[in-house]
Amino acid sequence: MRRAPGLELLARLIPKLCLVPILLYLALKLWAPSRGSVLDNGWIKTALLVVFGPLSMYLRRKWYFSVNTYRAYRLSVKEIPLVEGKWPGSIDLLYKLMKAFETEYVGDAFEELVMNGWDTIRVRVLWEENILTFEPQYVKQILATNFPNYEKGNEEFGEATGSVLGSGVFNADGDLWKFHRTLARPFFSRERIIDHSFSIFERHSTTTFVKMKERFDAGAPIDFQDVMARFTLDSATEFLFGRSVESTSDVFLEPGGIVPVSIPTSTPEKVGVLHGPSAYKFVKAFVQSQIIISLRIRMGKIWKLTEFWGDKSLPHMRDIHEFLDPILEDALERVGNKGGEGIDEDTNFLMHMITQTKDRKIIRDSIMNMLIAGRDTTACLLTFVIYMLSQHPHVLEKLKEEINRTIGHQKIPTFDDIRLMKYLRAVLNETLRLFPPVPFDLRYAIEEDILTSPDGTRYYVPPNTTVSYGIVTMHRAKSLWGDDALEFDPERWLDDRLRRVTENPFIFLPFNAGPRICLGQQFAYNEASFMIIRLLQTFSTIQLTPEAQPNGSLPRYDHWAQRPAILNRRHIKEKIWPRSHVTLYAEGGLWLKMGSYEEGSGDE
Repeated sequence: MRRAPGLELLARLIPKLCLVPILLYLALKLWAPSRGSVLDNGWIKTALLVVFGPLSMYLRRKWYFSVNTYRAYRLSVKEIPLVEGKWPGSIDLLYKLMKAFETEYVGDAFEELVMNGWDTIRVRVLWEENILTFEPQYVKQILATNFPNYEKGNEEFGEATGSVLGSGVFNADGDLWKFHRTLARPFFSRERIIDHSFSIFERHSTTTFVKMKERFDAGAPIDFQDVMARFTLDSATEFLFGRSVESTSDVFLEPGGIVPVSIPTSTPEKVGVLHGPSAYKFVKAFVQSQIIISLRIRMGKIWKLTEFWGDKSLPHMRDIHEFLDPILEDALERVGNKGGEGIDEDTNFLMHMITQTKDRKIIRDSIMNMLIAGRDTTACLLTFVIYMLSQHPHVLEKLKEEINRTIGHQKIPTFDDIRLMKYLRAVLNETLRLFPPVPFDLRYAIEEDILTSPDGTRYYVPPNTTVSYGIVTMHRAKSLWGDDALEFDPERWLDDRLRRVTENPFIFLPFNAGPRICLGQQFAYNEASFMIIRLLQTFSTIQLTPEAQPNGSLPRYDHWAQRPAILNRRHIKEKIWPRSHVTLYAEGGLWLKMGSYEEGSGDE
């Protein structure tokens, strides 16, 4: 049955809208039962339904806000500063926020709201309150010290993201979250990363470089963001599922983001291996589904009205399932044929999960969540590292010197080699600081809470309230990182400035924190390190090719220059347009060329 989100919303609202008018109608009927009463007037009957229904809901929300104010007063704490729009329900503010998502630099809308000197505010949109913050002390309380009170997947969030994330780890709380977490933890141990991942990285990086060289030798640029998304997808699927989707073996996009017309057709005998149009279809669906749920989260409950007759994510999820289901069915069949005997569940995450549950939905949801975690975040890191190196030649040269000094120009790096490369880790951390893969996140307060500011002021958090925290805003705040906060400077991770992080680790959260800290953190660091080392052993120069960018994807300098002064002023420096859905990405990709070392001095 086709889902109609708009009808679902109306089915919930109509009883609430009609209850008070019906009760009022019955009361008046009892009070004035004779003919000729006011209820015989059609206009009055209409007014009861049209006016009193919405009015009653509005008054209930006002009562709720008044109760919160009273609770804060009784607890002798302050309410967080409130920001509202000029129109009823702050519709104008909602429109501004949604417009910013389409046109602005990542983080602009968030920073503009807090530009009056506040690090935390309440935003009341459509009579629903949201708290926005980039105060590390509050974030620490939300993610760690009062972790049980702040859940990730309440009903509203689940409805917005459920068609894509399902009941996976990103959406789960309580026992289900613990189930997913317990299943995944052994697969990201130090030993497993050393024993299983490095051979995977080498195999797929070699394939990637061959394809890149073919393009560069032909004088053509590549979309490095697309290439890294393929590399991380291939690595993640082999690491997690025991077989790679081999998306890197397909032809690359043409300048302008054009999908080549003449590309090979799918090879049906290779289960779960993408070729030709299916590779592009899967990746596009993967991205579009995340854009849809990110828009829903920003819009709140009314997102259903924009998808009144149908769930916009479903066509994309069909394309995703077209790829995932054969892998899942093949694994289930292998387990079934052996009756569970002889199955080494430590082989890969998928086989391990099948030994724990045969529920296809739970398995599929978990796979989807793991793919987002394994593909998007590391691809984002690699994309923005190379972008930063292209803009800071002295950093590129110093990094190449460290690689050459530590392991030379040809050796395949090991886990221990990477541990020795302090400057490489500094480059990664500095990129994660300025361009965190997950620039914003949120939690839901189950019960009321009190946030204590660094100066001792206490603020009230009402129950059932969304609390959003801006990681990208926090990572770039001069109050936390100093006057050079907007500058790309890896040295800050090697000199006295590092004490800012050691003294207050919650100012740097690229992998989240607390009990929900990313299990794949070390996997991501090692995968990114390995790829960068091999890349810089193979290619000597990096040159952006803005002429290859798709139309409308370059930075909007003229538009950004008209904005009021806000915290984030990297805009004029950017050569690409950073945007976000669930994760950060470069609009239109990162188009570039790379030069190889001279014959005999390179990796060949």
